[in-house]
Amino acid sequence: MGEFELIGRLAARVAAGAGVAVGIGDDAAVFADGLVASTDLLVEGVHFRRTTAALADIGWKALAVNLSDLAAMGATPRGALVGLTVGPGWSNDDLVTVYEGVGACAEAFRCPIVGGDVSRGPSLALAVTVLGHAAAPAPVLRSGARPGDVLVVSGALGGSEAGRHLLERDGATADVALALRHRRPVPRFDVAATLVGRASAMLDVSDGVASDARRLAEASGVRVVVDLDALPLQAGVADLARSLGRQPGAFAAVGGEDYELLATVPAGTVPSGMTAIGWIEGGAGVTFLGDGAAGGLSGWDHLA
Repeated sequence: MGEFELIGRLAARVAAGAGVAVGIGDDAAVFADGLVASTDLLVEGVHFRRTTAALADIGWKALAVNLSDLAAMGATPRGALVGLTVGPGWSNDDLVTVYEGVGACAEAFRCPIVGGDVSRGPSLALAVTVLGHAAAPAPVLRSGARPGDVLVVSGALGGSEAGRHLLERDGATADVALALRHRRPVPRFDVAATLVGRASAMLDVSDGVASDARRLAEASGVRVVVDLDALPLQAGVADLARSLGRQPGAFAAVGGEDYELLATVPAGTVPSGMTAIGWIEGGAGVTFLGDGAAGGLSGWDHLA
C-alpha cells in the first residue's frame, strides 16, 4: 500500500467535525475562524542521515518543510509546536544544536515555537505542527484548477535531490549551493503573497512535480499536462542528472524536497518569478511531455 492510499483509508475513518472549513486532503487544514494548521514528520534514516546533515540543519528543515505548507495555502505563520523523539546515540548537546536550527528558522520566518513534547524512541524524529492565519479573502486550495489554466512553478527545481546525491557521494566537498538546497529549504512566503487572489489552485513541491501534479489533478478533477523540458532547473542539476544516466527534467520532476510552489493561473497571466511548465485540461490524471516522459513518472512515497 502506498502513502496516499493509506492516507485515504485513514481519512475515511475520521470526521472533520464542525467548524472545519478545509479538512484532510490539502496542504493544511483550515478552520472556520481562519486558523490554519499543518503537521509533518522528519525521521532519521528517511528524511535525513547524520552523515550528510549538520545538526542545526536538521532542526531548520523540520520547521521549514511545515512552514512551506502554510505558504502553499497563502497563510502567514502564527506559531509552532515541536515533538521530539530521541533515538540512541544522540547526546543532550546534539539535541540542543538541533533546536538551534529550529530556532533560527523560527526567527527567520517569524514563527515562534510555543510548545512541544519529548520522548525516547528507536531513532531521532521531529514532529512539527504549525499554526497560521488564512489568507484574505480566502486560502488558496488545491481544488480550484480549471481547464484552460496555465500550470506554473516558482524558482528552480531539482536542487535538493541533486544536493542529496552529491552529499552522499562527495561529503564535505559537495557543491555548496546544491547541498544547502537539500539541507536548508526555504518556504516561499514571498511568492505566495503574490499569488493570493491570482492563483486558482496551489500546493508546494514537497514530493516532486510528478507526485504533486497528481495531487492537484485529483483535488481539482482535471487533467494536468506537464512539459518536462520546460521545468526550470537549478544550476548544476542537469549535469548531475546526466552523469547518473537520467534525463534532467525527469530527474527534477521526481526528486522532491524543492519546496517551491506549484500553482495554476488564468492563461496569459504568468506571474513574475514563475515559469509556465504546462496547462490544465478536462479529464483526469497527469500527462507528461518531453524527454524522460515515456513510461510515466512518480515522485517520493514515504512508504515505498
